[in-house]
Amino acid sequence: MLVADGDQVFRARLCPLLESLGYDVVAEAASALEVTKLLRSTEPELVVMELPLARSLGFRTEHRGGLLRRLPMVVLLNGDAGHEGLEEALDAGVRGFITKDLDAALLDSVLSHVLSDGCAIAPELLGGVMDKFTGSRARFTRAHPRVGLLNDSERHVLQLLGCGFENARIAEELHLSRASVKTYVSRLLGKLHLENRTQAALLANETGLVRRVAVAAQPEQTQVIRGIRR
Repeated sequence: MLVADGDQVFRARLCPLLESLGYDVVAEAASALEVTKLLRSTEPELVVMELPLARSLGFRTEHRGGLLRRLPMVVLLNGDAGHEGLEEALDAGVRGFITKDLDAALLDSVLSHVLSDGCAIAPELLGGVMDKFTGSRARFTRAHPRVGLLNDSERHVLQLLGCGFENARIAEELHLSRASVKTYVSRLLGKLHLENRTQAALLANETGLVRRVAVAAQPEQTQVIRGIRR
């Protein structure tokens, strides 16, 4: 894991916390230039990065990392509960969002879900993400009737997207191959006129196909809203 944040004091708190949770912090970066160098030299599986640094990289680590054998997953750290920049980050493939309050249980829940091939969003950020994805409620309202165009298999896949399940879990739940799940996801996105799986997950909850997507990280303490990888 690469930790990228311009605040040395914050990194000094975050890195030991991550290691105490069992994560291997291979390097730290304080600037976009350092991120570029360390991406090439360490090729981390996961980058935990503050929002300002992510903006300077255009939200895409491949823009700075050169020709990497694999692209790392990115989790953003936001200094507050604001939502500016999150729409662009989602479009660029950022996989997780959490505020910088260093709640250990919530941090662990987000990171473990992302490493399980999912997308995880802290609850205080979810409202803004949904508003930005919809633009306005009218866009999803127009999409609601199109849910009726889905066949039973596509509807079931949409429901499980809304629950935050990755392809492997959906395949297991519906007794399908992963290739079939991928086909169903592509087909339902086309029918619903949506751009990606995160929008589909939000729509599944907006339409009532899924009643709840909040999963307790620890009972009565913290919650994480789980989305799905695009």
